Amino acid sequence: TPMLIACAKGRLPICAWLFEVGAAEDLSKADDHGSTPMLWACEDGHLEVCEWLYKMGATEDITEANNWGRTPMLVACWEGHLSVCEWLFRMGAAEDITKADRNGFTPMLVACWEGHLSVCEWLVKVGAAEDISKANNNGFTPMYVACWDGHLSVCEWLVKVGAAEDITKAARKGATPMLVACSDGHLSVCEWLFRMGAAEDIC
Repeated sequence: TPMLIACAKGRLPICAWLFEVGAAEDLSKADDHGSTPMLWACEDGHLEVCEWLYKMGATEDITEANNWGRTPMLVACWEGHLSVCEWLFRMGAAEDITKADRNGFTPMLVACWEGHLSVCEWLVKVGAAEDISKANNNGFTPMYVACWDGHLSVCEWLVKVGAAEDITKAARKGATPMLVACSDGHLSVCEWLFRMGAAEDIC
């Protein structure tokens, strides 16, 4: 809908105008994938739009998942929008900091995958510490995906907070953090894994 697109793009004046001229019912109307205007605004980091939607009556949408089971909290963590994550938490979406989607992706896992260290640190602070080693349906741990995408600072942080054993933990099809780091050309991560105890994984 025009309302959904305006929210997704962060066009707050357009959102407000649409509401005034008759599109109020579209505040919570989802797209074909079950993603609401609130979810789209959270994913794209438009905090002012999120706050406006909530004020206008879309309060329940802060925890409404789409067809893939992705909540506003999960997508905000995925894209690294810490201010949106903090707002969602304050507004009542605290339980979603550990809620996985249908493929087993938690907010911690996606934040590590994308290298959003500040979001990772915040998640631990507010209660998601147990997710630092939690794998998805394919056996991908936060350490695995951080190595895969070359986020050395996240890898180092994961060891610091208790996920050291995951540096040699393979996914369900047998690929190790060393293998995926080598595959994607992240030499600094490969060298770090070697020093940290994954020497046997080079062969």
